[in-house]
Amino acid sequence: MKRGSAILSVSMLALIPAAAAAQEAGEVVAETQETADGADQGGLNVIVVTAQRREQDIQDVPISVTAISGDDLTEIGIRDPRDLTLVVPSLSIQAGTSSTTTSLFLRGVGIGDFNSNTTGAVGVYVDDVFLGANAGKLFNVFDSEGIEVLKGPQGTLYGRNTTAGAIRFSSRKPTDEFSANAAISYGRFNEVQAEAGVGGPIIGDVLKARVSGTYLRRDGWMLNRVTGNKLNALDMWAGRAIVDFTPNPDVLVRANVHGGQNRGDARQFQHRGSGVDLFGNPIVVDGVPLDGLGYADTDGDIDSGDFDVEGKERVDVFGASLTGKFDFGGVTLTSISAYEQVRRNTLEDTDASPNNVLTATYIDRPEQYSQEIRLQSNDSGPVNWIVGGYYFHDKLVTNSSFDILRVLRDPNDLPGTFDPANSIGNYAYPYTQKTESWAAFAQADVELTDRLTLTGGLRYSVDSIDFDYQAFFDDVVVVPVIDFQGSETFRDLSWRAALSFKASDDVMLYASSSKGYNSGGFAGGSSSDPAQLQPFDSETLYAYEVGVKTDLLDRTLRFNAAAFYYDYRDLQVFVFDTSGVLPVQRKLNAGNAEIYGLEVELQAQPSRYFNAFVNASFLHAQYKDFIALAAEDYAGNDLVNAPDFSLSAGFTVTQPLPGGSSLQLRADGNFQSETFLTPDNARANRVEPFGTANVRFSWLSADEKIELALWGKNVTDTRYTTYISPVLTMDQINYNDPATYGVQAVLKF
Repeated sequence: MKRGSAILSVSMLALIPAAAAAQEAGEVVAETQETADGADQGGLNVIVVTAQRREQDIQDVPISVTAISGDDLTEIGIRDPRDLTLVVPSLSIQAGTSSTTTSLFLRGVGIGDFNSNTTGAVGVYVDDVFLGANAGKLFNVFDSEGIEVLKGPQGTLYGRNTTAGAIRFSSRKPTDEFSANAAISYGRFNEVQAEAGVGGPIIGDVLKARVSGTYLRRDGWMLNRVTGNKLNALDMWAGRAIVDFTPNPDVLVRANVHGGQNRGDARQFQHRGSGVDLFGNPIVVDGVPLDGLGYADTDGDIDSGDFDVEGKERVDVFGASLTGKFDFGGVTLTSISAYEQVRRNTLEDTDASPNNVLTATYIDRPEQYSQEIRLQSNDSGPVNWIVGGYYFHDKLVTNSSFDILRVLRDPNDLPGTFDPANSIGNYAYPYTQKTESWAAFAQADVELTDRLTLTGGLRYSVDSIDFDYQAFFDDVVVVPVIDFQGSETFRDLSWRAALSFKASDDVMLYASSSKGYNSGGFAGGSSSDPAQLQPFDSETLYAYEVGVKTDLLDRTLRFNAAAFYYDYRDLQVFVFDTSGVLPVQRKLNAGNAEIYGLEVELQAQPSRYFNAFVNASFLHAQYKDFIALAAEDYAGNDLVNAPDFSLSAGFTVTQPLPGGSSLQLRADGNFQSETFLTPDNARANRVEPFGTANVRFSWLSADEKIELALWGKNVTDTRYTTYISPVLTMDQINYNDPATYGVQAVLKF
C-alpha cells in the first residue's frame, strides 16, 4: 500500500505541472457538451451517463462510474469486456476455457466459474438488455457510443447479477442526418480488424436506421510442436441493425436485430505437471514435476507446447429487442422486450500434452427472453422517480463431456473429434436448467434543498431455478452415474440509499449504503456424486461508500475519489475438489469476507492539445471465515483476483500542422500488484505484479474525418497468468496475449 501511494503521488506530481489530463477512460458517452471556452482553450467535457436510467452529468451521479467513449474504444483497441482492465483499475478478469468467455471481477468481487449456468457478479448489459450467456457477452463492442462501468452493488435498478457492479454498452443509434464511419487495421500475426457503420433518415423524421458490423481475424501465435501448426487463432464477425420509428415527437419505437459468429481456435493451455502419478505417488525427475504419464513441458516457452488435440470453437449468437418510449408529458413509459440465444460447441485439449489424457467437448444452448417496463418522471419537480417491473426467462441445454484416459485404451479410435461415437471413456454430463425471475423496483431522488438530494430505492426479486442433471459413461454400453433433479426458489429485497450534497456548482459530496445479491443455484460442472449437486445459497453484499466529485480550475482539472467498505456474506466460490482421482468442479457458499478500499481518478485538460489521466485503486479483500472442502481454513487469505493496488495512466498530445491537419501521440498503461487465482493462495497459483503499455501515433486531417495511425498493444510484451486449473495429474495454465502492433485507418463521413 505504501509503495502504491508513492507511485500515485509521483504520477500526480508529474501530471499536474504538465497540466495533465482528460479522462481517456470516460470522455464522451451518450452526449457531450463543451464548456464555453472548451473549443479553443481546452477544458473537460461534460460526460452524460444513464447509470440511473436517465441522462445525468456523471459528476452529479452519487455512484462511482467510469465511462469510455466510442472513439476511445477504437483508439485504445477495446474489443470486449476483458480489455476494459486497461482503463478501469478495479476491474480484473479470469480467462477460462474458451476464447469467448471470461469471468469478471470488480473491486475483488466475482467468481471464477467458467461453466455455462453461472451468473457472474458483474452484470453485462447491451442497450439496456441483460446478457445471461457468457459467450454472448463478447460480440457487442463495435460501433459503440460508449461504455459505463458502474461500481458497487446495483441491485435496485439492475437486479441479482450485479453484486459487484454492472457494465453497460450503448450502440450507436440512427441519426437525423446521414452519417458513416469505418475503421480497418492490420497487425502482427496477420491480424485484420474491420468495423463500419452507416445510418440516417429513410422517411424524413419518421423512420431512421443504422447498420453496422465488425470482422476480426488473426493467425495463431502458439506453436504446436507435434504438428507445426500455430494455435489461438481468431476468426469472428458480428453485425447489428437498428431501426427507429417516431410517428410523433412523443413516441419512439426502436427495433434492434444483431448476431455474430466465431470460428476460431479454443484457447490453448500450457502444461504443468503436478508431480504425482494417477495413484498419488510422487513422480519427479531431476527436480521437474511430471504428470501421471511421465510428461513435462520443460522448454520454458509459454508460446509453444506438445498437443495431440488442436481445439476449435464454434459460437453462433443471435438477438433482437424492441424498445418503446412513450412521453405523456410529466411521465415517460418505457418497454424493453428482448430475446437472445447462443449456440456454442468447443473442443478443448484439456490436458495440454501430447498424450490424450483428457479432452473436453463443451456444448451449450442458452436461450433467454426478458421484458422490462419502466414508468418515470420527466424531471419536472423536486422529486424524480422511477418504478418498474422485470421478467426474465432462461433455458439452458448443455451436452458437455470429458474423454478420459484414451491414451490407455484402444489406439485405433480417432482422437480429438466432435463425434462422441469415437470416444470410449467419454464421461458425459448433460443437463437442462430453467430460470424464471420476477422483480419489482422503485427509486426516487428527493431534493431536500437546492443542494441536498436524498436517493432511495427498493427491489424485490423472486428467482426460481429448475435443474435436471444426468451423468454417465457412454462406452460400448451406457453406464449411468448420476440422475439428479432439483428445484429451488430464492427471494430477496435489495435496497439503496444515498445522500448527495452540491457544495458548489463544481463540487459534489455523497454517501451511500446499498445491498446487492446474487441468487443461489446449482453447480454446472462435471460431478461424480449427487451430493456435489446440492444447491448453494444466495450471496449478499452490504456496501457503504463515501465519495467526492470535483471539476476545478475552470473545468481543466477533475478529481474524483471514493472510499468503500463491503460486508460480503455467504459468498459463492468456485473450487476444485481434488480428493478423488478426478478433480471435481464445485460451487458452494464459502463464508464471509471483508473488503474495503479507495479509488482515485485524476484528469486534467488545460488545452485542446494535451490531456492525461491517472486512475488508481487501493484494495483490501480477505476472507473473514472460509472452511474449504478438506476442512482447510482459508480465513485471512486474499480473495481471488483482488490486487492490493492497481493503476492506469496515460496521456494524449496533439501537434497542429500547417494546413489544419495534426499529429497525435497517445500512450497509456496499467499496473497491478500480485493476485491469487485460487482461495488457498497457493504460491503456485500466484500472479506476480505486472504492468503493460500501449501506444498510438496518428495523423488527423484538418476536419478530423480521416485518421491514419500506427498502434501497439502490450508493447513491453509483458506476459502474466490469467487462469490455472487442476486436471488429473497436471495443471492447465492460461496466459495473456503477446505484444501486437500494426496500422489503422479511420474514416468518418
